[in-house]
Amino acid sequence: MASDQQRWAARWIFPVSSPPLENATLIVSDGIIEDLYASKDARAVDLGPVALIPGLVNAHTHLEFSDREEPLAAPGCDFFDWISEVVVYRRRRSVAGPEALFQTLQRGLRECAKAGGALVADIVTSEYDPGRFDTPHPRLVLFRELYTLRSEQVGTQLETARRFVHRPVPSEQPPVVFGLSPHAPYTVHPDLFEGLVELARRHQVPLAMHLAETQAELELLRCGTGPCVEMLRRFGLWKGDLFARGTTVRDYLNRLADLDHALVVHGNYLNDDDVAFLAEHPHVSVIYCPRTHEYFGHPPHRWKEMLERGVSVAIGTDSRASNPDLSVWNELKFLRQRHPDVSPRVLLELGTLGGARALGLDDQLGSLQRGKRAELAVVELDSNAGSDPYKQLFGPASRIGPGPTSKG
Repeated sequence: MASDQQRWAARWIFPVSSPPLENATLIVSDGIIEDLYASKDARAVDLGPVALIPGLVNAHTHLEFSDREEPLAAPGCDFFDWISEVVVYRRRRSVAGPEALFQTLQRGLRECAKAGGALVADIVTSEYDPGRFDTPHPRLVLFRELYTLRSEQVGTQLETARRFVHRPVPSEQPPVVFGLSPHAPYTVHPDLFEGLVELARRHQVPLAMHLAETQAELELLRCGTGPCVEMLRRFGLWKGDLFARGTTVRDYLNRLADLDHALVVHGNYLNDDDVAFLAEHPHVSVIYCPRTHEYFGHPPHRWKEMLERGVSVAIGTDSRASNPDLSVWNELKFLRQRHPDVSPRVLLELGTLGGARALGLDDQLGSLQRGKRAELAVVELDSNAGSDPYKQLFGPASRIGPGPTSKG
């Protein structure tokens, strides 16, 4: 056996791309999966009565809030009151300086890793050196968030975006992917949105946008009225001619569909036409953040219908400003509890391969297959949940942790 080859055996291995393997072995060479099969190799390190699964993918989060012990406001709060709290929080944080922010980001990344995370898509509002993070850590996709409603600031924002996508890819492992994030329709000038889409298309980088997040956003686009307008007036940003009346979410989706990989973050109020369009464009993914969705008291999300109709859906945690933690596993168990009719196989794919596909990295991560990276998580199974492996995996007493390659 080569010195860099590792073998692990477990009660169950869940490849995601194929049925679970009982009493199985996984062989890894140089961090790449060489083989896996339903038999315990005598040479393997036996991990015991646990499951090996692909490392989880957090397809949308804001690590900048990772120093929060609880969300910024009480559950069910008004969304625009919450936005005001976000603005105040960011102003206070800016006084603390860049080193305090970096420590907060590192805290969040450690939390993701501890919860079995292999890939984290972070929305960043300022630039930092990811090479400083503790290693090993989950792979990062960094989406540079950009916003302005002032036409005179569009050029500056686009220049920031150009510099970001032209950053040299760090040499450390795991490598970092850089993307762009026009924040939301109510904070992004139409010219800025068009410019960012064109940059993402030209440089073939992923783009993420908060879209169809609130009813107020739809009213703003359609009529130029409502709570979004009131908020923008408070900040001195409203101009009546910013958005053409009758603009819809579909207008934004049409442009996102021109990209290789685009992420519709939240998508809480997508209509039938939007869902039909997304079903025809699987490279545009909806990122559902279950516990944040509940925190704001939105009507039921259409994620199950979307899946049935062929829409690409993945899971995110949003942030500790609206969520108790950054664990994708806890999001999946939340869904398992609230939607027992949904196959746990589907839930596992949402938190692994679905996210990797959304971010354009499913050729490397998201499932346990020969040739892919061995980014793993270990789940202590719930032995009281019956004999079905999926029920043991998502049982109330199951616990997740980093994979054996992350130990040490």
